Amino acid sequence: MASVGIGDVQNSMSGGHNKEKATDFEHDLSAIAVAGSVAPTSDYVIYKLVQTNRNGAVNIDGCDDVVNPKTGRLERIWLIAGAPSIWSSDPAMIELLKDKSYVGQNRRSLRFESKILRIPTWDTLAIEFANACRHNIGNKLRKTGSKMEFFEYDPEAQSKAALDKEMLEIDMAILARDQKAEIMMKHASFLNISMIDELGRPKTEDGIRREYMLAAKRNPKMFKETVGTQQVEVSWMVKKAILDSKIDLGKHNNTAYFSNGGAICTIPTNRKPLEYLTEFALTNSQEGKEFLDGLKRIS
Repeated sequence: MASVGIGDVQNSMSGGHNKEKATDFEHDLSAIAVAGSVAPTSDYVIYKLVQTNRNGAVNIDGCDDVVNPKTGRLERIWLIAGAPSIWSSDPAMIELLKDKSYVGQNRRSLRFESKILRIPTWDTLAIEFANACRHNIGNKLRKTGSKMEFFEYDPEAQSKAALDKEMLEIDMAILARDQKAEIMMKHASFLNISMIDELGRPKTEDGIRREYMLAAKRNPKMFKETVGTQQVEVSWMVKKAILDSKIDLGKHNNTAYFSNGGAICTIPTNRKPLEYLTEFALTNSQEGKEFLDGLKRIS
């Protein structure tokens, strides 16, 4: 029968107090060590997938063919653990790539979890590979598109871009609200806003302006780039000439004529007459200039 010492009895009576004191001491040591430790860096470069409807993880292989910005030539890049570079033309990489076994065992990939990839800033090769590969839509030299497109996420820059977009929408909507009626009508027509309602009745100026303001908000960039331009003015003249039968589109197939019989041009079968004739009038060709002069005379 095992003997029971006085220490065991005392420890039992105290509810294991000595053991608890030892545990508390170890806990205090750990707390002191944690408090005095150096916090790990939390700096990352963050990338996001363009397609937000993907489920599960997405892996992008650590091998790609891209245009080298230094040479302008197509070159293979690699993401290999312990490699000195991503570029296959690098002398040190040429030697490393000869070891097929090492390459096979240490080849990495870019893994997107929940549509997001975080690369620590110290992992410079992975960042360089992510920026150079053809899946990155920010790479101006990428040779093809991809079903796994992604972009670098910059919260500050993208927040500013979102604010700029919202401000442009507001500014263009205000411009549309205050635009003179004559300019508005021509521009609204260019933006394919119908001048009649679903019952075939002419819309009021207020009705057109409401749709004009919505068009400005929905596509502020196009609105800003086209409002008050010669393109809009010429498009209006062409449309009016067609509606007033001053331009004949039915005399011969694919050929536009002035109603007085003068030929204008041949319209490609895959083009809309209004768009093509507007572009034709704005060309620097002699024929285009003559057409524009003719439009001005009949308008």
